[in-house]
Amino acid sequence: MRLSLAIAALALSLSCATHASDGTSSFRYGPMTTWGEGYKDEVARDGFWKIQGRTRGFGRAQAIDVGIYRAAELAKAAGHRYVEIHDAVERHDRLSGRTDVTLFARPIDAPVHPSTCRSGKPNRCYTADVELVFVRLSGENMQQPGVAAPSYVAEYGRTVIESGFGIGAVGGRRR
Repeated sequence: MRLSLAIAALALSLSCATHASDGTSSFRYGPMTTWGEGYKDEVARDGFWKIQGRTRGFGRAQAIDVGIYRAAELAKAAGHRYVEIHDAVERHDRLSGRTDVTLFARPIDAPVHPSTCRSGKPNRCYTADVELVFVRLSGENMQQPGVAAPSYVAEYGRTVIESGFGIGAVGGRRR
């Protein structure tokens, strides 16, 4: 009994320690862990990459950003400058603070809007510039993969952070 309580307390302390109290995330980008955050990818039957991203807590790391960043990494590793992002679906669990995303992606060599969206809905896909994704989703100091960087300062002096579906969009439609 004491051992199970100790394990539960350790798990709770580890999950709480991963997020700073100032609203920024100390998110660790990498393969999805058993307990929580990161990404997981595989090749789907239709040849697209199926990418899952997960974040916990309410910091600046967003699951959609993790998935898009991973898609850009895979495209760059395959020698491509652009990546098509398709059918991103995000789910949030308010009780646990966990957010999951599933998206599909594939590399492409030209900055054009996808000719056919995987779901058949043109507003559910777009083409992103891999390098632009890296700039926009590498944190304030370019050292935090999967974390949105500040985009601009609004007229009232507040920093605006743009992230999510549409980041890095090139060649036509966006969102």
